[in-house]
Amino acid sequence: MTSWQTKAERPLTRDSLDAVFDNEVPVVRIKAFCTPDECRSFSAAIAKGRMQTYRLAPVGYIGMAQVEYRWGHQKSEYFEAAAQAWYDWHEVVDATWDPLARLIKVLSEACGVPVEVAEEPGFGRLFAGIIRRSSQGIGRHSDYAPFNAPDYRIGKIDAQLAWNLFLETPSSGGETTLYNRPWITEVRPGEEPPMSYGLGDDVIAGAESARYTAQRGDVILFNSRNPHEVSAGEGGERLQIGSFIGRQPTGSLVLWS
Repeated sequence: MTSWQTKAERPLTRDSLDAVFDNEVPVVRIKAFCTPDECRSFSAAIAKGRMQTYRLAPVGYIGMAQVEYRWGHQKSEYFEAAAQAWYDWHEVVDATWDPLARLIKVLSEACGVPVEVAEEPGFGRLFAGIIRRSSQGIGRHSDYAPFNAPDYRIGKIDAQLAWNLFLETPSSGGETTLYNRPWITEVRPGEEPPMSYGLGDDVIAGAESARYTAQRGDVILFNSRNPHEVSAGEGGERLQIGSFIGRQPTGSLVLWS
């Protein structure tokens, strides 16, 4: 185990992006990624969208997460659902502006490598850009495609980040805590991927931690293989859009949710 070089947030540069991919720093923040008017516009479009709620967690969402299809599903089922998710997503984005396209442009300019939405040979594009309302918090979990999606092309990445743009934030709470303990588990060929949600205290015992506070209009990037959790917020919604960013062995970046 190693320690982060610093717990201070870094602005987005090629070096800082490499550092968060390599788990040398906990957080990169892109300040003022969008304006207050753009936040309001996107929030208004979300209010008219098809917001669903997870059965086991009080989190609203538009779009979908690939991890929902890691157990007991064929790839074809995921891509059928992804088509509906893209439709629901465009119902929102086409009424306002496109944070996903902007993020891809910003990353490409910062790191100088190809950046695109992930594709699966023979099936098409994965969904990217899930919209979430998570004001009541999110339990401790880890996200890493080689464990969560070993049979997909995204399972061949060598590092993974999450990015979130915050459109609305609570006046208190709603903080994300990251633990410097990259999740390690065994993936056996032919068996279903292991559970990565509800990780216990034993997984983070003795790990250093860092915490970030969401700010409206900012994008946060962090290494999603590190266990992380979100506290409940008070005095407003915690409304965000984001996805994962996987680094391929070639150095190019792919996005999916």
